Amino acid sequence: MKKSLLRLSKITLLIVLYLITNQAFAQDPATATLSKDELKLQKLELKVKNIEGKIAATEAKIAVADSLIQAGLEMGNEGSNELKVIESEEKIFAKENYVQRKILVKQLKKADDEDVKSIESDIKAIDAEYKSTIKAFDKRYSIEEKKLMKAESNDTKGNDKLKQYNPKIKEYNKTLEVAKENLAAFKAEKDM
Repeated sequence: MKKSLLRLSKITLLIVLYLITNQAFAQDPATATLSKDELKLQKLELKVKNIEGKIAATEAKIAVADSLIQAGLEMGNEGSNELKVIESEEKIFAKENYVQRKILVKQLKKADDEDVKSIESDIKAIDAEYKSTIKAFDKRYSIEEKKLMKAESNDTKGNDKLKQYNPKIKEYNKTLEVAKENLAAFKAEKDM
């Protein structure tokens, strides 16, 4: 009796599992199945949208490259103009310093022993001021030279990116044109 009861419970369990799996894997009649043509149409439309997305992303990258080039040009112009200003200021300072030192050296030759020490200390002060000011000019020079190097780097990066993305955008545009033609041809064919 136990064996037959066990066998009956196994059979019942198998029938229940069979019914559950049938229900689980059965297609829902409420969902509409698409025909071959509708699927192909969706596929063609999706392809056009994907290509348009790629074009938009590539155009954004090209805009970034253009802005890098523009920033490099502006930075380069600013740096070179600032270098010219620094150079002219340095020349003016050197000339004024030379004149002051020359006057003090003339005074030193004509001076008494009492005035010699004060004139020598004035000359040393002028020399110290000259050295510190030249160091300041050198710092300004190095800052502007770094700007010029950064400007050149930006320009190079931008041009490299343009070289990379311009062919891609052309390729994507051709692909988009073909995809649109295919979509239009399919729609025209199905409208007949």
